[in-house]
Amino acid sequence: MRSVRSRRGTRSGARSGMLVGAALLLSGCGIPATGVVQAGDPATGVRPTAVLYFIADDQLVPVYREVTEPIHVVRAVELLIGGPDALDRQRGLTTAFTRMSTPAITADGARVSVQLSPHTDPLVPIAARQLICTVAEARLADAPDTVRTGVTVIVTGLNGWRAQGTSHDCSVQATQGAASRA
Repeated sequence: MRSVRSRRGTRSGARSGMLVGAALLLSGCGIPATGVVQAGDPATGVRPTAVLYFIADDQLVPVYREVTEPIHVVRAVELLIGGPDALDRQRGLTTAFTRMSTPAITADGARVSVQLSPHTDPLVPIAARQLICTVAEARLADAPDTVRTGVTVIVTGLNGWRAQGTSHDCSVQATQGAASRA
């Protein structure tokens, strides 16, 4: 009987010794903390991208632009109204917009209303599609829960002028040729 107890005592002593050893290893063995070390550029992660729709050969072409802040609908529309940049123009991209100020935009879930300013003429059909697709893409990025249902965009202007489309309408156009900003 005594030998059984002494084996148990040895086992429990061995367990205690292993626990103490593990605790010493986990304590860092006396190596002091160093604090923040400055080296290299800060981590950037995934950069926000705005999808703008311009025109090539009478077709909408999505253009992906990296932006510094998370994309939202108003910012995407401002970029679209600014038109194609020099690189876009070299690729043959244009816009159907004439002078236009930033419209009033309200979003409620998967529905976005765009009210053109009173001094903006009604948009030609391809300009309306540029605006609708750019707004829809920005809303999908801004509110990811709308991806499942899609986004509906309603554009209204002077004298009851109205255009409407959905993000589903734009995805068909996007397969015809996408211009990437690399």
